[in-house]
Amino acid sequence: MTDNAVNRKKHVLQWHILHRCNLRCTHCYQDDYVSELSADTLSGFLSQYIEFCDTHGFRGHINFTGGEPLLSDALFPLMDKCDKNRITYGLLTNGTLIDADIAGQLAAHKGIRFVQVSIDGTKETHDRVRGKGNFDKAFRGLHYLKDAGIQTMAAFTCHKGNYRELGKVIKAVRKNGIDRFWADRLIPMGSSKEDVLSTEEYREVIKLLTKEHSRRTLFSHTDVHLNRSLQFLEGGNCYYYCDAGISLLTLLADGTLLPCRRLPLALGSCLEKSMSEIYDNSDIIRQLKETTIPEECNSCPKAHLCMGGAKCLSYAMTGDYNRKDINCYYKY
Repeated sequence: MTDNAVNRKKHVLQWHILHRCNLRCTHCYQDDYVSELSADTLSGFLSQYIEFCDTHGFRGHINFTGGEPLLSDALFPLMDKCDKNRITYGLLTNGTLIDADIAGQLAAHKGIRFVQVSIDGTKETHDRVRGKGNFDKAFRGLHYLKDAGIQTMAAFTCHKGNYRELGKVIKAVRKNGIDRFWADRLIPMGSSKEDVLSTEEYREVIKLLTKEHSRRTLFSHTDVHLNRSLQFLEGGNCYYYCDAGISLLTLLADGTLLPCRRLPLALGSCLEKSMSEIYDNSDIIRQLKETTIPEECNSCPKAHLCMGGAKCLSYAMTGDYNRKDINCYYKY
């Protein structure tokens, strides 16, 4: 990338470099555990992304994920290539494969910004979702990362089966000294819509997150993050709007390009056309760029800040991503 890249607008690519995984989590979006392309093909995709960022004036950042990205022999060579081209990156992982050696290899790469590990509830709930023993393995992996000097993140996906455990999860994350914690809602892709939080349940979640966001203790430096759709509703002034397809794209392991993993609208295949060509000629991208505030939100004074909330949830629940977020309770 060119020398003035630091002044450009950030673009994030969530890249599923393989779909293979060592776990079979009950709520996983993945329905394919096979797709995995050659290291040369993956390197070619990275070249496409570098060219895409240069052409469109973006400062590139990649979140490597899977499947389980640490199963891929291509991961570290891709990180090497990112370092050479001034692309920063994070790692989204289940944490179970991280040991001192892996953490040291990750820390040796100058472009790594964080490693995020999913925590799905208390030990009992997490292990019910991800398999026995995996709660302890996830936190063990996070400790190895901390010891290596890498910023650690824990992510929690709220649904009817676990949202009441949010406070206990935050307590465990603080106790383990994790740097950052964030929570978001389940998007029903392959799971039942009945698992989605009601508005009142989501309000409980935001109230707790807001309280924990503002809470500081002598014994914890954990940042409870509020930068997700509608989480400004109880305070915190953390306004967020969906940037899917604009400054965010997802690349699946079979080469399919999406606006976002949770907005599963196929834009094209990077095996057939370049990322730039797909992006520049996509009707879906054009529509996302032109998307206005949902009609239901037109009279809301906050609508220009959240743009109607989570497009992916609206799409999953109604088939229309330009609808008001189903969990919005703002009174105006």
